[in-house]
Amino acid sequence: FEVAALCGCGIPTGYGSSTRSGDVRPGEDVAIVGVGGVGTAALQGAVIAGARNIFAIDPVEWKREQALKFGATHAFASVEEAAMSIAEITHGHMCHKVIVTVGEVHGKDVDTWMGITAKAGTCVLTGMGNMMESDVTLNLAMLTLLQKNLQGSIFGGANPKLDIPNLLSMYKLGKLNIADMITRQYRLDQINEGYQDMLDGKNIRGVIRYTDEDH
Repeated sequence: FEVAALCGCGIPTGYGSSTRSGDVRPGEDVAIVGVGGVGTAALQGAVIAGARNIFAIDPVEWKREQALKFGATHAFASVEEAAMSIAEITHGHMCHKVIVTVGEVHGKDVDTWMGITAKAGTCVLTGMGNMMESDVTLNLAMLTLLQKNLQGSIFGGANPKLDIPNLLSMYKLGKLNIADMITRQYRLDQINEGYQDMLDGKNIRGVIRYTDEDH
């Protein structure tokens, strides 16, 4: 059930961000910005879709280490740190797809993510911003001249009735690694500890395991 719980939201959202909203194709270079639960699912989606170089970007060192285990080819602490290496590795082309799965999206960061997006590439915004925030920093000339795409994504563009059973079947066949995304399980009375671990970057995903005592 802990595996099924992750497929209620995080797995289809991340996986679909790469395979549906981002439409990652074989041989493409992909950046995943934020490799928590949703980002790690997006990372696996890019791997399964056949991406060539996959750049994981996250300020938490432990999460970067985990990303490499899940199939990332390179890992960086920030977009600024990653940009030069991405340019070198892709011969200046940058990333065909950039999947943004950070905990909170801020308008001032959009142009930074677009900066590592290739000409005619797509930047997928899966992370949520504040509903009251409407200011976005974006170089409109470069958006036009380089024909870049900025794509929003809810639930990874997935169809729950179709995609959740498919993802679970991929897990059972060993093609999608959900079990290792569950860093720790908690009792219900440890829920605050679970939230704190999430905020501290100690989990890819934490799961609450209910018992008969919780009924």
